[in-house]
Amino acid sequence: MILLYQSAFTHFKHRMYLDSGLQVVKKEALNLQLGWLNRFGRTAIFVKNDIKLILRNKRSKMTIWVSIGFLFYGLLFFTDSSGGLYNAPVWKIFAGIFVTGGFLFTFGQYVPSWDSSYYPLMMSQNIVYREYLNAKWAMITIATMASTVLGSFYIIFGWDVYAAILTGAIYNIGVNGHLVLLSGAFIKSPIDLTTTTKPFGDKQAFNAKTLLLSLPKLFLPMILYFIGSLFGGEWVGYMTVAFTGLLGFFLKNKVFNWIETLYKVEKYKTLEAYKQTS
Repeated sequence: MILLYQSAFTHFKHRMYLDSGLQVVKKEALNLQLGWLNRFGRTAIFVKNDIKLILRNKRSKMTIWVSIGFLFYGLLFFTDSSGGLYNAPVWKIFAGIFVTGGFLFTFGQYVPSWDSSYYPLMMSQNIVYREYLNAKWAMITIATMASTVLGSFYIIFGWDVYAAILTGAIYNIGVNGHLVLLSGAFIKSPIDLTTTTKPFGDKQAFNAKTLLLSLPKLFLPMILYFIGSLFGGEWVGYMTVAFTGLLGFFLKNKVFNWIETLYKVEKYKTLEAYKQTS
């Protein structure tokens, strides 16, 4: 009884002072300077903003975990877990696109909706669309290269398997990286970064134009592979898809001129759509 009394007395004594209850709870904030990115000029401003956005918000953090999950998607195609359903060589390209394109499909697919909460502010500052688009493309490219390196464990299934992944990475950077930004000009779906409900906006994220632009991301490389393989087998098929990706990379400036024009044309429609709260 004496011990219980002493414990209770000590407990209430320490809590009888108002100052102790009104003290502000200090939390360590995530402070990212990312000064090393400054060498990339004004584009670095948008890249740093995207990195901070991803690390600080619930919704955007999901893209990291989903991208990691995409890395293991190839096991469905490169093992017997599918019961032989995906044994055709053309499915290796499909798997290569997915393994290296996790970030592209989860983050890049919804540009510029990630910035919807402050998009009107950005537009009022007359930002240069080319710098904005270059930053998004840089993020996609870095993530694709990282996925390619992390996916190197697929070498245990054979060099032809990893060749499919490398080919998918080149196509993602050179072609799909442009297509996701192109489709972004027509996405009118705001994203709430603070919640995990409606992970990728509402039904406005999917319309005829965005769905049409989604087809080349997955099926065009498979068609290219099939055509190439008819003339020289598996490796020629890989080279056909990779060459298309390299071609897209070298034509980046011309493609971005077109994409930039589309963003300017759709600017006010996008601003109006982002005013919606549901």
